[in-house]
Amino acid sequence: MSPAHKQETKRKRVTVKDVALEAGVAIGTVSRVVRQQSNVAPDVRKKVETAIRKLGWQPSLAAQSMRGVASRSIGFIFSDIRNPLYAEMAKGAEDLLAQHGYVLVVASSDGRPEVEQALIERFARWNVEGMLFSIEDESHPGLSQTLANINFPFVMVERDHPLADAAVGADHYRGTFLATEHLLLLGHRRIAMISGGNQKTRVSRDRVAAYLAAHAQQEVAVDASLLRLDSFSQDYGFREAQRLLSQPDPPSAILALGMRLLPGVLSAVRSKGVAIPENLSLVASNDSDLAQLAVPDISVIRYDPYILGREAAQLLMQKLLKGENLNHLRVETPAEFIMRSSCSVHHPSRPAESILGA
Repeated sequence: MSPAHKQETKRKRVTVKDVALEAGVAIGTVSRVVRQQSNVAPDVRKKVETAIRKLGWQPSLAAQSMRGVASRSIGFIFSDIRNPLYAEMAKGAEDLLAQHGYVLVVASSDGRPEVEQALIERFARWNVEGMLFSIEDESHPGLSQTLANINFPFVMVERDHPLADAAVGADHYRGTFLATEHLLLLGHRRIAMISGGNQKTRVSRDRVAAYLAAHAQQEVAVDASLLRLDSFSQDYGFREAQRLLSQPDPPSAILALGMRLLPGVLSAVRSKGVAIPENLSLVASNDSDLAQLAVPDISVIRYDPYILGREAAQLLMQKLLKGENLNHLRVETPAEFIMRSSCSVHHPSRPAESILGA
């Protein structure tokens, strides 16, 4: 086949100008129809829509963004793409948004506020219509300034912020309280907590508050050195669990509150020769295959991240499609404590060598 013939048979790219000529209207009228503006006569709108279908025209997302055309996309920024909880949240949001013709665009910040700021600004350039956001530090001044400058609504997921239209989170206070209370009632008096956030997020603050409240209710003093709150990473779980178990007076129970912490904590426990639940009781968050299949199976604080994502997307749609003023509404989904085999009654008179698994 000759190059000339190839050129002739090559399909011509359809443009907005072609649609306008086919419908017998101005290019601006096509743009108004695509933007779903109301100032277009019904018969004209029908002509344009018919031309779009006939020619198979797909508006360029980049061109729409430059012209301020609605992108029908929602951004979702979270800290760690390796965390399966965020995958479940994204799926919940995506399923709800798809029902309304929206697409979800996800981005991971690696827990760095400067990356979060850059991603927000990029979403703004892409003309997203709204955003779901799991912020790393709710009080970060630079991030707050960036959020103050955007012109689209956003809903916090597992976080709070005064500028957000709404927030959705699990009831971490109740889940942590029930787990801590259970351990205290089993006789544990040195209960460690390994988690992240360092009280810079609503989740971290609620967990610490519940831990303290359960101790206060049982009139048990708290040793602040048992609180390790700087990271959700597996390496952090391994390192801090080893340090805690190496103390002269080690904890008899650990709350590992963060899904990626559990593998590290279990590795540390194994490396120290400590038996669960005979020498150490363990509670994890959230549920996982590892928690269920470990021997013994691990007690967990369980909530549904899919529902979190779906609820957050639903609130955003109420704002975008119905114009509802959400008034900084906060929705909390249930959290429950699931008792399994990893917790047992504490025997404080047990010899120290038994605690070390010797």
